[in-house]
Amino acid sequence: MILYIHGFASSGNATKARILKEYMHGREDVIAPDLPYAPEEAIKLLELIIDDTKEEITVFGSSLGGFYALYLASKYNVKISLINPAVYAHLGLKSYIGKNTNYSTGEEFDWKVEYISQLENIFTLINPDSIKTEDITLLLAKDDKVLDYRETLNFLGNRYSKLILEEKAGHEFSTFGEVLKELYS
Repeated sequence: MILYIHGFASSGNATKARILKEYMHGREDVIAPDLPYAPEEAIKLLELIIDDTKEEITVFGSSLGGFYALYLASKYNVKISLINPAVYAHLGLKSYIGKNTNYSTGEEFDWKVEYISQLENIFTLINPDSIKTEDITLLLAKDDKVLDYRETLNFLGNRYSKLILEEKAGHEFSTFGEVLKELYS
């Protein structure tokens, strides 16, 4: 089974989730939940999904979803594919405190100061050394205007089995469909 974790201000029906579901149709079940905005609630939901699943899980996490995927890999030893992950989400999302609009649904929501504290707590539980190198695939874009791909490489060191570094894919990782073919060919 594949668990897709969307990024900040997105949804389980985001473009990458739809591409993944379409590509995996008939091969693998894909779950892409709409996460609560509060990080602790999002983590509880993701843990519940993993705890209730009896089969092997591969987690795809995009941006903030990549941060959550790192936590899940530290706790559960699941395979992860990180798409432009926000490895320092607790720092990068401070500037979003206040009113925001969900890119996927158009819904307005409040990103609260307490959410930054929750992200800081989650960050302390991420231990890259506990994640098996062969379980980490990185999908990074050099031209990501939101996150610097080098932060991910510095954070993980050489703890990954596969790196796909795109010159021009942006934060949304526009080459995701083509990259899936490479990963699963």
